[in-house]
Amino acid sequence: MCSNSERGLLGVAVDPAFASNNFIYLYYTFNKNAAGCPTSNATSPVERISRFTLPGTNVVDPASKVVLLDGVLNFAGNHNGGQVRVGPDGYLYAGIGDGGCDYAGDSGCGGANDASRDRNILNEKIVRIATDGSIPATNPFQGSGTARCNAGPASAGTICREAFGWGFRNPFRFTFRLTDGMLAVNDVGQSAWEEIDLVPGGGDYGWPCLEGSHPNLTTGKCSPLPPNLVGPYFEYPHGTIPGTSPSGCGAITGGAFVPPGIWPSTWDNDYLFADFNCGGIFTLPPSPPLNASDLATGLGTSTVVELDFGPSPVGTSLYYTTYGSGGQVRRIDAPHSSASTEFTTIAPCRMVDTRGSNGPLGGPALAANGSRDFPLTGAPCGVPADAVAVATKLTVMGATSAGSMRLGPAGTTPTLATISFGAGQTRANDATLALFGTPAGTVTAASGFASGSAHLIIDVTGYYR
Repeated sequence: MCSNSERGLLGVAVDPAFASNNFIYLYYTFNKNAAGCPTSNATSPVERISRFTLPGTNVVDPASKVVLLDGVLNFAGNHNGGQVRVGPDGYLYAGIGDGGCDYAGDSGCGGANDASRDRNILNEKIVRIATDGSIPATNPFQGSGTARCNAGPASAGTICREAFGWGFRNPFRFTFRLTDGMLAVNDVGQSAWEEIDLVPGGGDYGWPCLEGSHPNLTTGKCSPLPPNLVGPYFEYPHGTIPGTSPSGCGAITGGAFVPPGIWPSTWDNDYLFADFNCGGIFTLPPSPPLNASDLATGLGTSTVVELDFGPSPVGTSLYYTTYGSGGQVRRIDAPHSSASTEFTTIAPCRMVDTRGSNGPLGGPALAANGSRDFPLTGAPCGVPADAVAVATKLTVMGATSAGSMRLGPAGTTPTLATISFGAGQTRANDATLALFGTPAGTVTAASGFASGSAHLIIDVTGYYR
């Protein structure tokens, strides 16, 4: 396996019948012919999808390998895509990127790379195969003029039968809509636009002629503009996504639909998507008008990669993985609706001050890479036990090194409020902290600094119930 550049183990999928067959599917960069891991090489390494058996020992059996897809070009080492999933139809889907630069050497890199227009390769495609590697009978490109591309590129002028959709740049993450199984693809843009595409099968999504719905390349294979291009379901410009708060967005990553019934009903079937650059998770309603809004922000730059819902101690929660600082798996529990709640103002009351004597609401200071839980109901501020959230002023002071502090409901990965600070600085933010964690009425404060300590003060100014 090659792990330089953006290569390595890129995707993992579990067979729906795993309990009986123990099959998993791995998408990875293969050091073909032991030729090393160079860049700017059209033959090695390659991307490969293989099926393995994962027995009860929880160690993959290498001898169980069955190669399903091989020889996918990896010219410059980046823009590999990497998502692999078993769809609701039982077929195996994968998103494959453009490889960074044109393998044929007749265009260029980045926005000039027109390899996506070559239909005899699997780069820049969403591919769909059966879990044994065969071609599903309902794949859109079959018959005369098509060929298998499971061992590498086909002859020029032919169309890969594995292709389910084409004309993408780097379809890094995708998922399936819960209501009808529609494939939703998050395609990472070049320098100006990020896009979400709906892919029923057979469509051309326009890269590199278009970035989102906007012109990108107007020469070569994009002159004239190819017909019948499919526009994005949703797109946003680099910078601040309209309707949201963070700045510096510009690389769409994970996506997930909210399963009905697990969060307040206003969230049912919403689409959540993440941006790697600005460290935010955002939400779109299930039908137009598609106005984005914040779900979680301040998660850090170069962080959110993947979104998935799964079981948790509070029922079903959203999990996300991060890339920076060695990578983490974090959890977000149900946001509470403000409907039918009343806000009660109280005179500012100091609930937590870690400069005081050691205790549940006092010292010690938060240590590096540590966390503490703080109960925010009851004495001394009189927040009732059935309060669902508190309005607070958060202050961090006495920090001996630069970093951040995150707060959220106890038992979750804190994401609701983040304070960044430098060594010796005093920083304060107003924040509403939900109290639906475990134990109820309690919040977790987690330190985001590598050494030293910092003090936290929480002043309560009101509560919702």
